[in-house]
Amino acid sequence: MDTYTIDVELEHYYGDRMATSSREAIRRFYLRAVSRCNGAELERYLRLVRAHASVYSSVHRMFSSPFKHMELPLFLSSLVLFASSVLMVFYGETTVIVAAGTSAGLVGMLQCGRSLIKYWQRHAVREAVFLEFAEILQKESGEFTR
Repeated sequence: MDTYTIDVELEHYYGDRMATSSREAIRRFYLRAVSRCNGAELERYLRLVRAHASVYSSVHRMFSSPFKHMELPLFLSSLVLFASSVLMVFYGETTVIVAAGTSAGLVGMLQCGRSLIKYWQRHAVREAVFLEFAEILQKESGEFTR
């Protein structure tokens, strides 16, 4: 089996898992696996899929960190812009540029914060699904081949 086939299978499982229960998603996975291979090849395929699911789980755990995304530097630059604009307003500078800097910094921080939260949620869900899948394959690997 090549990596592309396993990636497609993991995406199928993820889509099935988001739409249905874990039992139904694993049943659909098993049907696709049996139609693809049999016997010793099926056992090898299940081991490969389990290994890929474990690795993808750890990769998504890494990506759930906000330090891995472009939005963090943008958030920090918006924070600096907002803080400097507020500081200028505090010292009596009330021009249109300062007002624009204040609002741009605030809007930038909100947008980047929302994007970071969305990334965190998406990667946390994918991590949980792939970890669950790897655990199910580990636990039931003997039952698949019977």
